[in-house]
Amino acid sequence: MATLSSLGVGSGLDAENIVTSLVALERKPAEAVKAENTKLDTKVSTWGKIQSAFSSLQDAANSLNSNDFWTAAKATSSDASTVGVTTSAASAPGSYSITVQSLASSQYVASAAYADKTAPVGQGTLSIQLGTYTSSGGVPPVVTFNAKAAASQLDITIGPEDNTLEKIRDKINSAGAGITASLVNDATGARLVLRGATGSENAFKIAVTEDPAAPGLSALAYDASTGGTSQMSRTQSAANAQATINGLAVSSATNTMTDVVDGLTLQLSKVSATPVNVEVNRDTDAIRKGIDTFVSAYNNVVSTIRVQTKYDEASKTAGPLQGDTTARSLLSQIRSLIGSSSGASSVFGRLSDIGMDIQTDGTLSVKSDKMSTAMNNLGELKKFFANSDAANVSNDGLSQRIKSLTTQLLGTDGAINSRTEGIKSLIERNKDKIERIDAKATLAEARLRAQYTLLDANMAKLNGLSSYVTAQLAALNKNN
Repeated sequence: MATLSSLGVGSGLDAENIVTSLVALERKPAEAVKAENTKLDTKVSTWGKIQSAFSSLQDAANSLNSNDFWTAAKATSSDASTVGVTTSAASAPGSYSITVQSLASSQYVASAAYADKTAPVGQGTLSIQLGTYTSSGGVPPVVTFNAKAAASQLDITIGPEDNTLEKIRDKINSAGAGITASLVNDATGARLVLRGATGSENAFKIAVTEDPAAPGLSALAYDASTGGTSQMSRTQSAANAQATINGLAVSSATNTMTDVVDGLTLQLSKVSATPVNVEVNRDTDAIRKGIDTFVSAYNNVVSTIRVQTKYDEASKTAGPLQGDTTARSLLSQIRSLIGSSSGASSVFGRLSDIGMDIQTDGTLSVKSDKMSTAMNNLGELKKFFANSDAANVSNDGLSQRIKSLTTQLLGTDGAINSRTEGIKSLIERNKDKIERIDAKATLAEARLRAQYTLLDANMAKLNGLSSYVTAQLAALNKNN
């Protein structure tokens, strides 16, 4: 007898639907577990939002705990186009009257004109030395060259393959000699121009040792000292920037002065006809912004937990963490901390003293006028937030206590990570449960299909026998 290709063919029953329905019943418990995992996944995501909110609050607290935050300064210049100014953490309040007598400059020397950049110059060695030219002031003055202590003489060999004007330029630029070479084309031809760094000690001289077989390189020699050899022309001398600050003369090798006033960087751009006034004050705008960031970060923590744990009567829906004791405990801890007083400051003991009020929903609001008054006493305001007392934590400032709490909560063994990992473990256990249900259903399906296949085969045999008996009876009745 041929094998049946579809359940129910032999028996006439809707066996395929019966098997499918029975297997679906076997799998039904898995649907409930999958639905539970969907809710658990939402909880994991929600705890991620809470963790992120606490992390932002920790960052804001750390900023307020930094000494640099409270010493932030801002500076203004009465003429920024002449003297620009930037501050650093070391800047102290003060007033400075600055007059710029001269700007720092670089030494420039130029060669005689050549036909073009490919013109051969000569071969040999260029010996470049950085240093300072000084004059005796006599008549005539005696000029001497004093080598720079930190820079040694650099020798550059010019061979037959690099003796053109452009190749010599490239050799100088790649040598790291402290000078820069370029080509300038004027009405008479191409000239090699050499430039040093700004500052009187970055002047330079060039000695030349010619190759007798290919002379001409001595055209690039330069030495401004008395008796020196100079075939190149100096178009600008190296000099320091010269200025006076509150009547004191200062000098700098560059036009950026970083070490003349503690914590300030002065950018000299031009000679001043009149003194430029620079004022340095505490950057209260930046401090206020940091405090506002802290308040926003705290409010975000409170709002996030409240939204995720509340039950909305209007929509009859509960937040993902509604009834979660860990979440409620976190909210209770942070609200208790923010509402407590401390001995960190002798002037400000509670939030209300500096203009922060706790709202009915647990968030903070800031009264600008009272906060501005508190900021007139930055020393005590800093203590209120950032004071740290290892001997008595009750004297710790608010942001120090927030830092301690958030560090504990966000740690590997903290409440947030422990709760998240617990939910993830439950998700994994549910996945295992689903796999077991699926495996059981698969076995049940195989068993049912085998049973109904056998039933079909037996019914087919019986139907065949019934047809045979009916035919034989019919034949007997006919013969009779």
